[in-house]
Amino acid sequence: MNVNDYLAKDYGPQGCWSLVADVYQTERQAIAVDFRTINRSIREMAGAFSLALHKSPHGFVQVAEPVDLCIVLLGKTEAIGVHHCGIYWQGKVLHALTGGNFYQEMSVIHDQFALVEFWAKPA
Repeated sequence: MNVNDYLAKDYGPQGCWSLVADVYQTERQAIAVDFRTINRSIREMAGAFSLALHKSPHGFVQVAEPVDLCIVLLGKTEAIGVHHCGIYWQGKVLHALTGGNFYQEMSVIHDQFALVEFWAKPA
């Protein structure tokens, strides 16, 4: 995977799930993006991520340790829950924020987010 290809794209406001879907479309197999994040509350986004992974037909399972191309769900607090996502790749997380796309070390991710979950598709 060439991370620079994804860093150069514009995924729009609240584009984290669009980035994840783009990576899966290009690198593995398509996953559904059947919800709109524009103008959604943080709680609605958390619910949408939960449905997309926990109850999806795509076969994702939560894993304790990250593996390349797993989806990383992120949240600032337990009360809010997960409300952001990215892709784990070679020890870092690729994710999209309003200010652009980032490829950050896990230590930086842990400094920014109290909740970090890893979801992988079995090979």
